[in-house]
Amino acid sequence: MPLIAPAASWLSAVARAGSIRRAANQLNVSPSAVNRQILKLEAEYGAELFERLPRGVRLTAAGEILVAEIQRWQHDHARVLRSLGQLRSMVRGHASIGLMESFGRTVVARLMTHLRERRFQVSLDVTIGGTAQIVEQMAAGTLDLAICYAVPKQPEIEVLAAIQSTPGLVVARGHPLAGRKKIRLADCVDYNFVFPDGSLTSRRLLLNALKRANVHPLGIVTTNSIEVMKMLVREHHQIAVLGLPDVTLDLVDGDLVHIPFADGQLAGTNLSLIARKHVRLSPAATMLAERLKEELARLSG
Repeated sequence: MPLIAPAASWLSAVARAGSIRRAANQLNVSPSAVNRQILKLEAEYGAELFERLPRGVRLTAAGEILVAEIQRWQHDHARVLRSLGQLRSMVRGHASIGLMESFGRTVVARLMTHLRERRFQVSLDVTIGGTAQIVEQMAAGTLDLAICYAVPKQPEIEVLAAIQSTPGLVVARGHPLAGRKKIRLADCVDYNFVFPDGSLTSRRLLLNALKRANVHPLGIVTTNSIEVMKMLVREHHQIAVLGLPDVTLDLVDGDLVHIPFADGQLAGTNLSLIARKHVRLSPAATMLAERLKEELARLSG
């Protein structure tokens, strides 16, 4: 049984057409059937709904009130049908993703907002780690998608999207070097570094660049945590070399400054969204892949 009775729909159609005959043609019913419904409504409500004119009909004041209410019902009914359709097509399922620590919190927060706003019923496993750990888990089949730096070529992994990460010197807003537009490694020799450890791909690139520049930094703290690196930069005036995606949110907040290196002294690496090759993604993972492509673009700054 329809929520909106045929009589109400027919009344609205006559009001739009301005004629019982034209409305009947549009509804593919006989004019007499439409007229009987209108007479029945007029009897039920105790008021004339149309003025009968020589060449059609015109709504009375009572008819205008009733038709306005019917149109509101029709609008609400259409909205309900859309909501039910979205519910039927709602993305459901499970997916597992891997992310780097430096941007994992931001990406996961935006993913959860996206899922909640669209009422997607998707459960997530989120692994935070370095490239080696993430790639190992991807190859083992425990991750559907991941974003990480310097992905090694492996036959079972494909790159869905990638951006070039621009390395730079990261300092606190009040650091003596913070006003520089460009910087060279030789300019950093008098400051204390915080280094990534061997689990992060940036360590090898940084050590090679320092060797080529014949720069021997002062006191060094080494860590496998980019969040710890940024804390030491922010609170203890250490300096660090990080890619722009590692500090995007910090730059927005104004805590840190990212200074590009002059003359390409330090080469950047690709930050890539990866998946297992020849493995069909589930609907949930497919939706997340599109969203993670957008997040990857945002991380480029």
